[in-house]
Amino acid sequence: MTDPPFDLSGSALGAILDRYRARHLVLITSMRQLLDLAAASDWQLAFDFVLDAVQPKSARSRHQPHYTHQTGVYLRRPGEPSRFDRYRRTRSDVFESKYWPTVIRAPRERAAQHGHAKSVAAWTDILGSFDVESVVDPFAGSFTTMIAAFEIGISATCIERDASRCAGAAKTMRFIGLDAKEA
Repeated sequence: MTDPPFDLSGSALGAILDRYRARHLVLITSMRQLLDLAAASDWQLAFDFVLDAVQPKSARSRHQPHYTHQTGVYLRRPGEPSRFDRYRRTRSDVFESKYWPTVIRAPRERAAQHGHAKSVAAWTDILGSFDVESVVDPFAGSFTTMIAAFEIGISATCIERDASRCAGAAKTMRFIGLDAKEA
């Protein structure tokens, strides 16, 4: 489960992901990055979903729209059975159990901490809908995956290049009583 930089090419993303030998991938991505990844790898689309950020994200230029959503996909390696089960968790943004619409309300309530921070509730709902014991996030950023994994009781390996973000995550982990291993 990861949210790589949107300017990272799909082929570079594929090379990074191949280091982890993952058989399942939940990816927040741009359409360009997804198409590039699909052409450069053997990942197969299981389904897509939309994270609705509720408020627009500023566009880089006047020739781009103000996005209020992000594209998400669940990808599997060939022959892998699905680990997704919409009955595993009742989502926090719906009022019915066993109802898992493909648009997920995901307001950016942590944007002040990290400009691209994801909604912890949305991340927890997504991750909690998969029958997994661990998760790897090679682009940890604001460490939302770590927090979501803690919430549902699975192990997480989070990797981030920015040392200041790692220090902040280590502080959070110590606060909640977890062992933080910094490399």
